[in-house]
Amino acid sequence: MLRLTPSLALIATGAVALTGCAPTASTEQAASTSDSAARQCLFQDQISSFRVRNNTIYLRGSGKDVFQLEAAGYCRDLENAMGLAFLPQGGLTRLCTGDWTMIVPSGGTPPVTPCRVRIVKRLTDAEVAALPDRDRP
Repeated sequence: MLRLTPSLALIATGAVALTGCAPTASTEQAASTSDSAARQCLFQDQISSFRVRNNTIYLRGSGKDVFQLEAAGYCRDLENAMGLAFLPQGGLTRLCTGDWTMIVPSGGTPPVTPCRVRIVKRLTDAEVAALPDRDRP
């Protein structure tokens, strides 16, 4: 269970407060269809597992989709994380290649600190198969 520190609670509250400025569903769908050829996306609620190696995170989405994320700089306790929480940026729960978002690794030693990560790409079946077992979500 993730316990919120006062600073993390403030960040989460700010993220929720920004949802009023978020695009509407029709705007999000239009953006999704217009850039779907160039960008692959997944929804945060579809993430079923993850693995971490150094500052690289591999997420398994719905089906067999695996996405690669890179942390921007050092991310405290990322390799020891038992879970990941996402702090939605602008209220969007969709993550697409090239996007930045904030994650909070859980299960490590306090204090819990958010990390900035970028969604690099969706791996091909061959790239997923080439991952060592310890890195494959």
